[in-house]
Amino acid sequence: MSEQVEINKDLKKYLQELGYRKDTLVDELVSETKTLGNVARMQIAKEQGQFLEIIVKISNAKSCLEIGRFTGLSTLYMARGLPKDGQIVTVDTTDEFLPIAKKYWDKDDQSSKIKSIIGAGTEVMQSFIDRQYQFDIIFIDADKNNYPNYYELALSLVPSNGIIIIDNMLWHGDVADSSKSDSQTQTIRDLNLKIRDDKRVDFSLNPLSDGLLLIRKK
Repeated sequence: MSEQVEINKDLKKYLQELGYRKDTLVDELVSETKTLGNVARMQIAKEQGQFLEIIVKISNAKSCLEIGRFTGLSTLYMARGLPKDGQIVTVDTTDEFLPIAKKYWDKDDQSSKIKSIIGAGTEVMQSFIDRQYQFDIIFIDADKNNYPNYYELALSLVPSNGIIIIDNMLWHGDVADSSKSDSQTQTIRDLNLKIRDDKRVDFSLNPLSDGLLLIRKK
Protein backbone atom coordinates (compact mmCIF):
# COMPACT_ATOMS: atom_id res chain seq x y z
CA MET A 1 0.00 0.00 0.00
CA SER A 2 1.24 3.47 -0.88
CA GLU A 3 2.32 5.61 2.09
CA GLN A 4 2.70 9.34 2.69
CA VAL A 5 6.12 10.44 1.49
CA GLU A 6 8.28 12.20 4.07
CA ILE A 7 8.47 15.89 3.26
CA ASN A 8 12.12 16.71 3.97
CA LYS A 9 13.97 19.92 3.07
CA ASP A 10 14.87 18.77 -0.44
CA LEU A 11 11.33 17.67 -1.26
CA LYS A 12 9.92 20.87 0.26
CA LYS A 13 12.18 22.92 -2.04
CA TYR A 14 11.12 20.78 -5.02
CA LEU A 15 7.43 21.28 -4.22
CA GLN A 16 7.88 25.03 -3.91
CA GLU A 17 9.71 25.23 -7.24
CA LEU A 18 7.65 22.77 -9.28
CA GLY A 19 4.31 23.13 -7.50
CA TYR A 20 3.97 26.78 -8.42
CA ARG A 21 3.79 28.29 -11.90
CA LYS A 22 5.64 31.60 -11.90
CA ASP A 23 3.34 34.59 -11.82
CA THR A 24 4.88 38.06 -11.75
CA LEU A 25 1.92 39.78 -10.07
CA VAL A 26 1.69 37.12 -7.35
CA ASP A 27 5.44 37.35 -6.78
CA GLU A 28 5.13 41.13 -6.38
CA LEU A 29 2.36 40.74 -3.81
CA VAL A 30 4.33 38.14 -1.87
CA SER A 31 7.45 40.35 -1.92
CA GLU A 32 5.53 43.38 -0.65
CA THR A 33 3.93 41.29 2.08
CA LYS A 34 7.37 40.12 3.24
CA THR A 35 8.34 43.73 3.93
CA LEU A 36 5.69 43.81 6.69
CA GLY A 37 7.88 41.68 8.95
CA ASN A 38 6.75 38.76 11.10
CA VAL A 39 3.08 39.15 10.20
CA ALA A 40 3.97 38.02 6.67
CA ARG A 41 3.77 34.45 7.96
CA MET A 42 -0.02 34.82 7.85
CA GLN A 43 0.02 34.78 4.04
CA ILE A 44 -0.88 31.52 2.35
CA ALA A 45 1.72 29.74 0.23
CA LYS A 46 1.60 30.41 -3.49
CA GLU A 47 1.03 26.73 -4.25
CA GLN A 48 -1.96 26.81 -1.89
CA GLY A 49 -3.34 29.73 -3.87
CA GLN A 50 -3.12 27.73 -7.09
CA PHE A 51 -4.98 24.90 -5.36
CA LEU A 52 -7.77 27.26 -4.29
CA GLU A 53 -8.12 28.62 -7.82
CA ILE A 54 -8.42 25.11 -9.27
CA ILE A 55 -11.04 24.06 -6.71
CA VAL A 56 -13.12 27.15 -7.51
CA LYS A 57 -12.88 26.41 -11.23
CA ILE A 58 -13.65 22.68 -11.19
CA SER A 59 -16.55 23.14 -8.79
CA ASN A 60 -18.09 25.79 -11.06
CA ALA A 61 -18.52 27.98 -8.01
CA LYS A 62 -20.12 31.38 -8.41
CA SER A 63 -20.11 32.54 -4.78
CA CYS A 64 -17.27 32.26 -2.27
CA LEU A 65 -16.79 33.42 1.30
CA GLU A 66 -13.37 33.96 2.83
CA ILE A 67 -12.75 34.36 6.55
CA GLY A 68 -9.35 36.01 6.98
CA ARG A 69 -8.04 38.22 4.16
CA PHE A 70 -4.67 39.67 5.24
CA THR A 71 -3.00 41.10 2.08
CA GLY A 72 -5.45 39.40 -0.23
CA LEU A 73 -3.45 36.66 -1.96
CA SER A 74 -6.01 33.91 -1.35
CA THR A 75 -8.78 36.32 -2.34
CA LEU A 76 -6.98 37.04 -5.58
CA TYR A 77 -6.56 33.38 -6.48
CA MET A 78 -10.17 32.51 -5.70
CA ALA A 79 -11.44 35.51 -7.68
CA ARG A 80 -9.40 34.29 -10.64
CA GLY A 81 -11.25 31.00 -10.48
CA LEU A 82 -14.67 32.63 -10.54
CA PRO A 83 -16.61 33.44 -13.71
CA LYS A 84 -17.11 37.10 -14.62
CA ASP A 85 -20.43 37.23 -12.77
CA GLY A 86 -19.07 35.45 -9.69
CA GLN A 87 -18.32 37.06 -6.34
CA ILE A 88 -16.10 36.42 -3.35
CA VAL A 89 -16.92 38.08 -0.04
CA THR A 90 -13.80 38.44 2.07
CA VAL A 91 -14.01 39.18 5.80
CA ASP A 92 -11.32 40.49 8.12
CA THR A 93 -11.31 42.23 11.48
CA THR A 94 -9.13 45.09 10.24
CA ASP A 95 -8.59 47.20 7.14
CA GLU A 96 -4.90 47.64 7.99
CA PHE A 97 -3.68 45.60 5.02
CA LEU A 98 -6.63 46.23 2.71
CA PRO A 99 -4.86 48.91 0.61
CA ILE A 100 -2.18 46.37 -0.36
CA ALA A 101 -4.81 43.78 -1.23
CA LYS A 102 -6.86 46.22 -3.30
CA LYS A 103 -3.80 47.36 -5.22
CA TYR A 104 -3.16 43.87 -6.52
CA TRP A 105 -6.83 43.02 -7.05
CA ASP A 106 -7.01 46.12 -9.25
CA LYS A 107 -3.83 45.22 -11.12
CA ASP A 108 -5.27 41.80 -11.93
CA ASP A 109 -8.71 43.18 -12.91
CA GLN A 110 -10.41 41.13 -10.20
CA SER A 111 -11.84 43.89 -8.00
CA SER A 112 -15.30 43.73 -9.57
CA LYS A 113 -15.66 40.18 -8.21
CA ILE A 114 -14.55 41.05 -4.66
CA LYS A 115 -16.55 42.50 -1.79
CA SER A 116 -14.59 43.29 1.38
CA ILE A 117 -16.25 43.36 4.80
CA ILE A 118 -14.59 44.53 8.03
CA GLY A 119 -15.95 42.67 11.04
CA ALA A 120 -15.68 39.65 13.32
CA GLY A 121 -15.91 36.47 11.29
CA THR A 122 -18.42 34.71 13.52
CA GLU A 123 -20.72 37.74 13.60
CA VAL A 124 -20.61 38.26 9.84
CA MET A 125 -21.23 34.55 9.19
CA GLN A 126 -24.17 34.53 11.59
CA SER A 127 -25.62 37.59 9.84
CA PHE A 128 -25.43 35.72 6.54
CA ILE A 129 -27.20 32.74 8.10
CA ASP A 130 -29.91 35.04 9.48
CA ARG A 131 -30.44 36.43 5.98
CA GLN A 132 -30.43 32.92 4.48
CA TYR A 133 -27.36 33.47 2.34
CA GLN A 134 -25.45 30.52 0.91
CA PHE A 135 -22.00 30.16 -0.64
CA ASP A 136 -20.60 27.49 -2.92
CA ILE A 137 -17.16 27.59 -1.26
CA ILE A 138 -15.97 28.90 2.10
CA PHE A 139 -12.26 29.32 2.84
CA ILE A 140 -11.23 29.71 6.49
CA ASP A 141 -7.84 31.14 7.45
CA ALA A 142 -8.28 33.30 10.53
CA ASP A 143 -7.91 33.10 14.33
CA LYS A 144 -7.36 29.45 15.19
CA ASN A 145 -9.25 29.35 18.49
CA ASN A 146 -12.42 30.23 16.58
CA TYR A 147 -11.97 27.46 14.01
CA PRO A 148 -14.62 25.18 15.58
CA ASN A 149 -17.14 28.05 15.47
CA TYR A 150 -16.24 28.92 11.87
CA TYR A 151 -16.66 25.28 10.89
CA GLU A 152 -20.14 24.94 12.33
CA LEU A 153 -21.25 28.27 10.88
CA ALA A 154 -19.82 27.31 7.50
CA LEU A 155 -21.86 24.11 7.48
CA SER A 156 -24.97 26.27 7.71
CA LEU A 157 -23.80 28.48 4.84
CA VAL A 158 -22.98 25.88 2.18
CA PRO A 159 -25.53 23.70 0.38
CA SER A 160 -25.26 19.96 -0.11
CA ASN A 161 -22.06 19.39 -2.15
CA GLY A 162 -20.78 22.76 -0.94
CA ILE A 163 -17.09 23.01 -0.14
CA ILE A 164 -15.28 24.21 2.97
CA ILE A 165 -11.49 24.60 2.96
CA ILE A 166 -9.54 25.26 6.17
CA ASP A 167 -5.87 26.30 6.27
CA ASN A 168 -3.19 25.56 8.88
CA MET A 169 -4.62 22.20 9.88
CA LEU A 170 -1.13 20.73 10.38
CA TRP A 171 -0.05 23.85 12.32
CA HIS A 172 3.69 23.73 11.59
CA GLY A 173 3.65 20.03 12.50
CA ASP A 174 2.73 20.81 16.12
CA VAL A 175 -0.49 18.76 15.88
CA ALA A 176 1.69 15.63 15.73
CA ASP A 177 3.96 16.69 18.62
CA SER A 178 2.59 15.46 21.94
CA SER A 179 4.73 18.00 23.81
CA LYS A 180 2.72 20.85 22.28
CA SER A 181 -0.39 21.62 24.32
CA ASP A 182 -1.12 25.31 23.75
CA SER A 183 -4.72 26.27 23.05
CA GLN A 184 -4.31 26.85 19.31
CA THR A 185 -2.59 23.52 18.70
CA GLN A 186 -5.15 21.64 20.79
CA THR A 187 -8.03 23.38 19.07
CA ILE A 188 -6.76 22.31 15.65
CA ARG A 189 -6.11 18.75 16.87
CA ASP A 190 -9.62 18.52 18.26
CA LEU A 191 -11.15 19.91 15.07
CA ASN A 192 -9.25 17.44 12.89
CA LEU A 193 -10.65 14.61 15.02
CA LYS A 194 -14.15 16.07 14.96
CA ILE A 195 -14.19 16.39 11.18
CA ARG A 196 -12.76 12.89 10.73
CA ASP A 197 -15.75 11.51 12.67
CA ASP A 198 -18.36 13.96 11.35
CA LYS A 199 -20.88 12.00 9.29
CA ARG A 200 -22.25 15.23 7.81
CA VAL A 201 -19.19 15.62 5.58
CA ASP A 202 -16.58 13.97 3.39
CA PHE A 203 -13.05 15.24 3.88
CA SER A 204 -9.41 15.07 2.80
CA LEU A 205 -6.52 16.40 4.90
CA ASN A 206 -3.74 17.44 2.55
CA PRO A 207 -0.11 18.23 3.53
CA LEU A 208 0.05 21.23 1.20
CA SER A 209 2.21 23.86 2.90
CA ASP A 210 0.77 24.11 6.46
CA GLY A 211 -2.06 21.69 5.75
CA LEU A 212 -5.31 22.28 3.84
CA LEU A 213 -8.42 20.43 4.95
CA LEU A 214 -10.86 19.97 2.07
CA ILE A 215 -14.44 19.28 3.15
CA ARG A 216 -17.59 18.43 1.18
CA LYS A 217 -20.93 18.80 2.87
CA LYS A 218 -23.11 15.78 2.15
